[in-house]
Amino acid sequence: MNIKNLLNDKEIYLVIAGESLKSPMSYLGHSLILFLDRENFYFSPVISFAAPTENLSPLQQITEGGFSFIKAEINAVPLHQVIDYYSNKESRELKFIKLSNTIFNTSQLINHLNEMQSKNLTYNFFTKNCSTYLYSALNKACNCFKSSPSIVTPYLLEKTVLEQEELPEVFVIDSLFGHFNKKYSALNSKNKELTKTMFLSKENSYSNNVEAGEVAAIASRLSFESYQRPNDSYKSLVDLFGEDSSLLRRIPFKNDLMKNSKLFDEINSSSLNFNAQNNKVAIRLSFVDFDHFEQRSQKSASSKLSAGAIELSKSENSARIESINLLDIQSITPINFVTKTPSWRLKLGVNRNSMDQLQPLLSIGSGPAFSLSNFKFYILPSIELNTSFSVPFYSGIQINSDLISIKYETRNAQDHNLTFFKRKGRILGYAYSLIKENQEDVKQQISLSYYF
Repeated sequence: MNIKNLLNDKEIYLVIAGESLKSPMSYLGHSLILFLDRENFYFSPVISFAAPTENLSPLQQITEGGFSFIKAEINAVPLHQVIDYYSNKESRELKFIKLSNTIFNTSQLINHLNEMQSKNLTYNFFTKNCSTYLYSALNKACNCFKSSPSIVTPYLLEKTVLEQEELPEVFVIDSLFGHFNKKYSALNSKNKELTKTMFLSKENSYSNNVEAGEVAAIASRLSFESYQRPNDSYKSLVDLFGEDSSLLRRIPFKNDLMKNSKLFDEINSSSLNFNAQNNKVAIRLSFVDFDHFEQRSQKSASSKLSAGAIELSKSENSARIESINLLDIQSITPINFVTKTPSWRLKLGVNRNSMDQLQPLLSIGSGPAFSLSNFKFYILPSIELNTSFSVPFYSGIQINSDLISIKYETRNAQDHNLTFFKRKGRILGYAYSLIKENQEDVKQQISLSYYF
């Protein structure tokens, strides 16, 4: 299919879909190109490079997509399908960044995408992913990027594009999960209870409270579209209160554009961490360091994703490797009357064991999480394979705010860690921790994180 006619005479946007911990292919987010038709917004074509993963298990996605190559394809779909899939079904935020036609040559971009249709494409999670292809395509259109790095993430692509624009024009479509949590948290206690009652009702008669009804309709959509669990009142609530919340009333241009330095706050996905503890100093370099606790205090769920991290330490007499983490994920999703998803953790790498020896480590756990006001509580029974087999229990409490973030975590009620964290701008973070392991004395640790 020749896509030139489909894409001509339209405004171009880079689209960044936020991370999803449901699939390894989506851990770092996803990038797409929108050719916006203002007169036909929902049917505007969106171009993406992707690997079909329907027949691949998460383990196959990691092994075959991460350490080998799988077949890839270029797709053109209408925008409403993109919103429905990413924002609603997977509850991922969508960020739209306008590409200036004075910087990016539209014809060259379209010609390049058209040529890519006839090529046999392959996909690798790290070196040949959606953002790698789009980085090359956009550079063809502007010849303004640096030479392509070995690994391109959606956040790196986003940052590179934003650096080209003096006043970037950006609008955001929130995830269905985020949309519900923002609306629900803004209700007073009476309306929160009424929203829950309306959502759980099996009758077709509801309160005429529009504010609670609209949030109940969003909750019903979240339950059905994101979790595939339709509630009994789904159809009635959506028919009565859901029309205004299901579609954009207008395209969020001009007055809703984000034009400030905060655009860069969330796209510095790598980090360098320095910490000092008693007579030891350590440095940790993380290729990917994405932690809502440290970087995104307004998220309703707390997620951590670290990949490609190595920690080195130096004491009075020696320097050594403390750990090498290939993957470290923790997804904390509080359970409520809508969300019934368990929280979970996965860690794969090389760590020091109780004998202070470097050994391979695999740790997997899952359990419930709850929220009360701004506090999140979680319990994650786990299975760990190191030099031996163990079944530890991880539990913790955390609170996030603009002023400070606080987290307490314990392992088997024997190892304890209390951390106070303060983010300073988009590139720096400070932390103070109290750490107690087994029968040892309490240790103090001061950390400085640099994000880039």
